[in-house]
Amino acid sequence: MLKTKRLIIRPYEKQDEDKVYVVINSKGIYQTTLNIPYPYPREQIGIWLQFTLKNALYKRGYEWGIFSLDNDYIGNIGIVNIDWKNKNGEVTYFIGETYWNLGYGTEAVEAILVFAFNELQLERVKGRCMTCNPASLRVMQKCHFTVEGIARHEVCKDGIFQDVWQAAILKEDYLGNIGRTKNAGENTTKESNT
Repeated sequence: MLKTKRLIIRPYEKQDEDKVYVVINSKGIYQTTLNIPYPYPREQIGIWLQFTLKNALYKRGYEWGIFSLDNDYIGNIGIVNIDWKNKNGEVTYFIGETYWNLGYGTEAVEAILVFAFNELQLERVKGRCMTCNPASLRVMQKCHFTVEGIARHEVCKDGIFQDVWQAAILKEDYLGNIGRTKNAGENTTKESNT
């Protein structure tokens, strides 16, 4: 579990299913993410949450819920597709529409980078977002990701091909920017082993 000034980032639990469904079953989430369907089938929530726990167990990825200090479900954050040989992974996240433009995405990405570089000892974390989602790119840029290019027509949504920004941050970039970022994980604590 990770804790920031405003957030608790933790593995999912069975009792989270209803909260997660309310947030994830959103056309706005569908339109701004690469792989989340809409409508989201309610019966898939439990399967997905179990999938996240299994991935963590086998150290393939860590995908956790983002909760307020009052236990309101805000969204999802994770490091997935971990390649241990090459010491890299991919950040993935979504924030519920109610919580857009409040800095939660940036705060959660900063926290997961602390985990990725300090706990997992990764060398590189990449991130992707569709070019129709500039807010997601801004989150990564605030966290010092470097845009590496655009993958043209990487995703097809509703029969329309979408271009996808590719960005990444190296451990040396992360370490070099700790003092220059407003939060930079300074308020992030890890409260137990994963």
